[in-house]
Amino acid sequence: MSTSPARRPLPHGPLADGRVSVFTAGEACRKCYSCVRSCPTKAIVVRAGQADVDPDRCISCGQCVLMCSQSAKRVRSSLEEVRGLLASGRPCHAMIAPSFPAAFIDMEPGRLAGAVAACGFRTVHEVAFGADLVSHAYHRRYAAIAPDQPFVISTPCPAVVSCVEKIYPELVPHLADVCSPMEAMARVVRRLAAGPAGAGRAGAGHTSTAAVAGPESARPAVVFIGPCVGKKDEARRTDTVDAVLTFDELTELFAASGVDPAAAAPRPFDPPTAGLGRIYPVTGGLLKSAGIASDVMESPVLIVEGSDRVMELLDVLGRLVREGKPVRTRLFDLLFCDGCIAGPAMPNDLSFYERKKYVVGYIDREPRYLGVEEWAAANTRWLDLDLSVSFTPMAVAEPPVPEEDIRAILARTGKVRPEDELNCRACGYASCRDKAIAVHRGIAEVEMCLPYLISRLEDAISSIKENQERLIQAEKLASMGQMAAGIAHEINNPLGVVLMYAHLLQEELGDGAPPRAREDAERIAREAARTRTIVQGILNFAREEKVDRRPTDINALLGDSLAGARSLDAEGRIRVETDLDASMPSFRVDPRQLRQVFDNVIRNAIEVMPGGGTLGVVSRGLAGAFTVQVTDTGPGIPEDLLPKLFTPFVTTKPVGRGTGLGLSVCYGIVKMHGGSITASNRPGGGACFEITIREPAERAT
Repeated sequence: MSTSPARRPLPHGPLADGRVSVFTAGEACRKCYSCVRSCPTKAIVVRAGQADVDPDRCISCGQCVLMCSQSAKRVRSSLEEVRGLLASGRPCHAMIAPSFPAAFIDMEPGRLAGAVAACGFRTVHEVAFGADLVSHAYHRRYAAIAPDQPFVISTPCPAVVSCVEKIYPELVPHLADVCSPMEAMARVVRRLAAGPAGAGRAGAGHTSTAAVAGPESARPAVVFIGPCVGKKDEARRTDTVDAVLTFDELTELFAASGVDPAAAAPRPFDPPTAGLGRIYPVTGGLLKSAGIASDVMESPVLIVEGSDRVMELLDVLGRLVREGKPVRTRLFDLLFCDGCIAGPAMPNDLSFYERKKYVVGYIDREPRYLGVEEWAAANTRWLDLDLSVSFTPMAVAEPPVPEEDIRAILARTGKVRPEDELNCRACGYASCRDKAIAVHRGIAEVEMCLPYLISRLEDAISSIKENQERLIQAEKLASMGQMAAGIAHEINNPLGVVLMYAHLLQEELGDGAPPRAREDAERIAREAARTRTIVQGILNFAREEKVDRRPTDINALLGDSLAGARSLDAEGRIRVETDLDASMPSFRVDPRQLRQVFDNVIRNAIEVMPGGGTLGVVSRGLAGAFTVQVTDTGPGIPEDLLPKLFTPFVTTKPVGRGTGLGLSVCYGIVKMHGGSITASNRPGGGACFEITIREPAERAT
């Protein structure tokens, strides 16, 4: 058994009757969308945050399985199906893909064949012989394609074939009508299993009639073993291969069968013996074994490997065919992986070059033919085998998406202008428009947009911070209110006594008292009265009055406050500018308390403009809420006071001109209404107070 560096084994699941061999284990999916990014045909459907596989677009290339670090994308296992075949009493035959030397690097080919046979297989063959047959067919048909003939796309790779059938149906007529090496070898095995009657037939077609005649228990079972996930789907679409095991599943079969590969008796692979078909897993293997020149400067043949490059080429070819334009290249040899040695079910982490070294090393050790003609001369008995195959377009019709729907979906993630479309591909789609189209078709979700999610997260964090600050402020004010209320009650009684005796003292002094004595008595009374005002403000701040809501015309309430404030501007130096929302309906508020808020804010605005200025009052009705803005052209609010402006005893007025409780009381009233009050400095100078109140109940009409 191989002791090479272990790669994360491909996770498996039960083989169901699904139309593709890859599925999603929902409990492991973590919304990373790596499968969407890696899927060349965008066959991943994201619903409710879960990425499932769309069988209509999936080509079973296995890219999503390799990319999923959470093992949420899995390959449907055929292990139990094969164990059932081995236990059924039917003759079972194994075929091993030519990439096996790169998969089991510490195991001699003969010992691998012996271990597979020890599991219960009657014969063990190299699929490389089927590759020889396919190469001979390509040599005869496509070694010299005339310039006026249609171009041809090779068909050994099941992912390429499925991609053409499902995504580029216009290219189906250009698929080579030659079956894959797996299918070719299966037809060879079935002819061998049929005995002399089958061996003498001119063409086996998809199956040999002699091979399948008789009861099902006597029908031979053919199992393919290799690194390709797509072969599972190919096998289900044919009737010559009963099951497909990946190399990972073969290792599991050894364990389930109690077979130790290291101790298995070596044996040669069963004939017929492979030739240059063993080079198929590496770049250009088909053309090399078929004797087709692929000179980059002169040959009309192009080798393309890797999902991105293959998809790019197919996209170009599809467009050229639809537009009726010529294609200079005559033969395209395509593989979705970088050679079959890079298949998704290779059981080690070796580099491409190391794997190629093991495959080439195996070829060099074995006797081989010098060319395709020499091979054909030695294998004439197999040249009449029918290798034909046909393909069917299976594309799902997708109607175009209206432009207005695309713009509406883009707008939901803040992409209103073309420059808002970042095309970052984090969602897995090449552009924001492609993703919007996928959302419209129900295979993607708006929330897959990473910049949109980051923006929402930033807004949420900002909202949390703001709410935390408000909560801290509210708790601080509540604590201060409780303490202030207690202090105010204690001060109120002795303060009343001081004020009473100050007035008595003024009466006793009369007009004949010395001026200094009268001034002292008046100062005592005046300061005691000011102290009483402060104490009353503290009590108002601490008192939690019930909000008596009633339908109220907010604009009328503002008008009353402005009318009452005219006495503060006796000289008419303040210009009042109003912009009141005439369509604003009435709102259920406490008019007495809200009038106190408006009076306080408007009075403060006038008092900070003793030399004159502009007072602005704006009202706006919203959905179930209203906003009032009061602005001035005064000196503004010192930046160090902004965070604590609504804290008791914080004021911008000189000593003796204010208590610092007015805005605190306003803050409490607005909060009891379930609203907010904020203060800021205007860019052009002055301050702006904004009051927003939302109705908790139905709006009165």
